[in-house]
Formats: sequence, structure tokens, C-alpha cells
Amino acid sequence: MNYEKIKSIVLTLLVCVSVFLTFNLWTYSPDYATISSNDAYDVSVGEKLLDNELNNHLVKPFKLFYHGKDKTVGTMNQTEINKVVENLAKWSLFDIKNVSNKYSQQDINTLIHGANKVELVFPDLVPFSVYNQVLNLEEKNMPAASFNRIVIDLTQDNSDTGTIYFIAYVEDKEEKMVLESRVNRATLDAFSGEFVQRALYNNLYDQYVEQPLNNKKTILLPKTSQDYFSYQYYTDLNSLEEYKSALFTDPNSVNMNASGDMLTYMDVSSMLTVNKEHNTFSFVNPSEEKQNGSSPSMLLQKSMEFVNDHGGWTDDYQFFSISPYENKIVYRLFLQNHPVFNDNGMAEISQTWGENGVNKYSRPYFSLDFSFDDDLTEVRLPSGSSVVYALNQEGILENIEDITIGYKMTRDPNESRKLIFVPSWYYKYDGNWLRLSLEGKEGM
Repeated sequence: MNYEKIKSIVLTLLVCVSVFLTFNLWTYSPDYATISSNDAYDVSVGEKLLDNELNNHLVKPFKLFYHGKDKTVGTMNQTEINKVVENLAKWSLFDIKNVSNKYSQQDINTLIHGANKVELVFPDLVPFSVYNQVLNLEEKNMPAASFNRIVIDLTQDNSDTGTIYFIAYVEDKEEKMVLESRVNRATLDAFSGEFVQRALYNNLYDQYVEQPLNNKKTILLPKTSQDYFSYQYYTDLNSLEEYKSALFTDPNSVNMNASGDMLTYMDVSSMLTVNKEHNTFSFVNPSEEKQNGSSPSMLLQKSMEFVNDHGGWTDDYQFFSISPYENKIVYRLFLQNHPVFNDNGMAEISQTWGENGVNKYSRPYFSLDFSFDDDLTEVRLPSGSSVVYALNQEGILENIEDITIGYKMTRDPNESRKLIFVPSWYYKYDGNWLRLSLEGKEGM
């Protein structure tokens, strides 16, 4: 074989290899796995709660009362309330039934505030089918009802069982509801020995007195004036980019516009409006609307999961109000065992739901970092009877739905990231919580 033939063979082989590689390059299709948009933008602003912790962590009573024969004592201390709830969660409850027709409104007042009762108060109506995840219930079929009081009846009647009531204690007679369940008497006796005796006779809690409202409902208010501290907290801003990635279907297609203290993020279907002055935002998806009301249990459950999916429980937020007719639910910031209020939406997480998703989502995008313990200021709040007197002077007492102690949140005028929390009396009027200003009022 001469030199020219060898060159021809090598050249032919090279051409064949080149054609083969070119063909494979043109026809190659990589085996990429499909990337879900949910996975691509799975972000977490804060730490997520475990699914089985959501109900117990977010849906809590915020007041606890022990009714003795001659006095009532109570507390808003969450540690003490948690001890009672944890004990209650271990009880085996059975024979649950609706006994609403047995009780008039006056009967319900007595049932709740009578002697030998323990009363757990929730901020608003809680669906039984949601809270049953906290309890130990023998029955599997849960009644479609809501309650805002749990009443433990410690009355001795020579029976081997006792009674626990779940009561909807509201002004609207149509909402009247009393669920009754049974529990082993030994369980109640053990609870009484561990909790009730020390609460009533060891001066651990403040004394409370009854205050009738609207001739339909009675609330409990502190008998004497009490001292509270005002607090100052430094805040840590959360990432707006992470909220944007969590809320928009495709964050890469979102446009941003800035004007003063306002930022606006928009895509073809949704808008996120940021208020940098108050460190709050409102996300609106107009395509998600709903004309009729929602099931309370569905509204509460999906609202908890929605915020948890992007780690949005960045502080001590608790379920505070629900309006199934408006598809709306509010979780409020709590500080030192008391609810926090702010006129600019800086102390609450609010959601309105549509048919398949959230229609409006408003909240702060900061979290409390650390407090200035050296700057504590003591504030004395007047007694409950003084508050009732002040409201009566204004001529609005008959329209009051509830009264509680909370914290007024304001921003330090000299430091934008410092918040001030001042203890104050608040009253609920026409569904809204308003601060009672006591300055200049006589008889306080």
C-alpha cells in the first residue's frame, strides 16, 4: 500500500467521524427533569412551623379565669394558659353532643361564670373541627360548630364523670351554641388539685369582677389598677425579594416601580404594594374573588398553611378574628401575653380568600429583634370599673362588644427601626378595636 492510499483512507475515516459527531450534535436532546415553578421559587422568609404544630401554636385562648364560690381570679399569662391547655389535651373526651336548645342566654351566662368553673377565652370563634386536633376526642365525627369559650365544670354531683362545655358566647342569638362533652371524674379531681386550688387561694392571679354588656353578655375586668411596663424593641427587616418570590407565580416577570416611600411590584395578574415608612405590604390578586362566604374551618386551616409555606410566622402571631362571610381572617402580634394594636397595619397579618387562592394578603415585613431593657417605663392602668365609667361617660357602653388590655405600637420618631409598645385599654366597637384615651377624664 503506497503513501497516497493511506492518506485517502485516513481522510475518509476523519470525514466519517466528523459526519457522525455533527449528526449527534444536531439530534442530541438532553434528558432534563421538568422543573416545577413551585420548586423553583420555594423560599422561606423565616422558620417554618411543623404541620402538626400549626393549630396549637396559632390558635390559643388568651385569657384564663377560675371562678370560685366567692371570687374570680384570672390571668393573660401565656405560660400559665399553656399549662392548662397542655393538661386539657391529655384528657379523653367522649359523648360529645349539641345541647344548645337546653340553655337560654341567661343560662349560658351562669354556665360560664358560675361557681366551680374554669373558663378559657378565645379572641374569636374557633371551628371545632380545627381545634379538635389539639384535643383528645374519642368520637371521629366532629360537629360543624364554632366556639370561643371552653368551660370546665368542677361541680361535684356524685357522678363518675364530669362535663366540659364548648360555647359560642356572642351577642347574636343566632350564633348561640353549646357543645357538651364528658370526661372521667378522676381527671377533673386531679386537675382541681394541681391548678384550681393554687390559683384561687395562693394569690397567684389578679382578682376580676363581672361587667354586663348589652344585657346579653358579661365580661370580666380587673378589680384593681395594675402596673405594666412599656417596651422598646429594635426591628429586623425581612427580605422583600423573598416575599416577592413566594407570592408571584413567576418572579422574573415582575416589574418594579418606586415613588417616595412606596414600591410597587406588578405582573399581568397581581400587585404587591410596599409601604417603606411603615414596613408593611399588601399583595392583591384580583383574579381570586369569591362572592359567597367560606367554611370557617377551611378558612382558618388554609390561612395558617399559606403563611407557613413561605415561613411568614416571623413573630408571636396568634389567631384573633375571623369573618367567614367576608372570607377574611386576622392574626395579631402578641407581646408580653397581650395583643398589639397599630393604626397602620404594623401589628397584624390579614388575609382575604378567593375561590382557589388568596385574594388579598397584608402584613408587616419586619420582625422584633431585641428589646432595650434599660429603657423600661412603668405605666399604671386603671381598674376595669374605671374603664367602664369612662365608656359610660362617652355614651357608648351599650354598644361595646369587648374590653381588654393591649399594647399600642408606635415608631420612635428619632429611630426608624425602633418600636415603642405602651400598655393601654382597648375596647371593641362595631367590630373594630379602639384605644381608650384616659388623659383628662374625670374619675380615673
